[in-house]
Amino acid sequence: MGRQFAVLIRGLPGTGKTTTTALLRDALPPSVRVSNDSVRYMAHPRDFTAFTLEASELACLDLALSYCDSGFLPVVDGVFEDVDFLAGQAVRFDRRGHRLVTVSLAADLEDLLHRNRLRDPFQRMDEDRVRRLHAAFRPAGVSLDIRGKLPEEVCDDVLDVIGRERTDGPPTGVGDHEVDVLFLRHGERGRPHGADPVEVGLSARGRAEAGVAAAAVRRFAPDVVLSSDSAPDRETVRLATAGLDVTAERAEALRDRVPPGAPDESPEAARDRVWSFFDGLPARYGGKRVLVVGHAGPHSWLVARALGVDRLGVRRVRWDTGCFSRFTLSAGQTRLEAMNVPPDAVVPGR
Repeated sequence: MGRQFAVLIRGLPGTGKTTTTALLRDALPPSVRVSNDSVRYMAHPRDFTAFTLEASELACLDLALSYCDSGFLPVVDGVFEDVDFLAGQAVRFDRRGHRLVTVSLAADLEDLLHRNRLRDPFQRMDEDRVRRLHAAFRPAGVSLDIRGKLPEEVCDDVLDVIGRERTDGPPTGVGDHEVDVLFLRHGERGRPHGADPVEVGLSARGRAEAGVAAAAVRRFAPDVVLSSDSAPDRETVRLATAGLDVTAERAEALRDRVPPGAPDESPEAARDRVWSFFDGLPARYGGKRVLVVGHAGPHSWLVARALGVDRLGVRRVRWDTGCFSRFTLSAGQTRLEAMNVPPDAVVPGR
């Protein structure tokens, strides 16, 4: 399954961004148009100060990320002058498992002035300002020449760009010798009241957390589900995978503590047990998406392996109940892709 992506159409006033993005939205369902002008106009005052523009541009891309998480293809339009800002946003999208495809609509000055004169008088800009904007505008992403083109022709050109990005862009998914691991911490436990915590199920809040996580698990579309046999893990798996045609496999190596009556286990031995378990996943499930439901201890040791830190103190990293971390595992390598991500921000399967 390919990664979700957003298309950002940037260009100077008069380049046809509004019409082009509306055409793209209609051509790429399920999609949504996110207009920087519309977002900026919701604020007061409606001005062009750096503060207002930066806030609206960031809000546009926040909204686009949210739509990506929900499976939509956002089409964003605006001037977006700051190419360094866009470069940072591309990294931000990538870290969330999405792609930001930027297309710059390029027009020479005379063409831009001509287009400005054809605009409605209430939308027409001062020509000196057009010249200043043109002189400062830098290309970013794919530069698309729009001279003499109708918005429909520009839309077709952008669709060609999107088609190339889908086929020629960086590889999506994991290779045959890798495993995409989404690690879900079980929901909040109920109060033990003297019982063994391993056998205490979820609290009301924990059940709600597992239920919310179900939407993210469906988007991830796991091929395999692994968990320990503890009560909170079992209940979290049941709620988070409801409606999926997948059977959870029990993995005793994921347990957080030794079972009653078993020999004591040192922290070092527990860490090595967890590392050995995850080291074996690429050979068993290469090329697949694996949902792991477990506890803070195994998660922390896997983070330590990814960071190359051989310290048991890493066990104390924050990982909230009902939240996810994501890893890519291959022979001899553990990559941490994201950590402690709430379920409403978890990305679809890559």
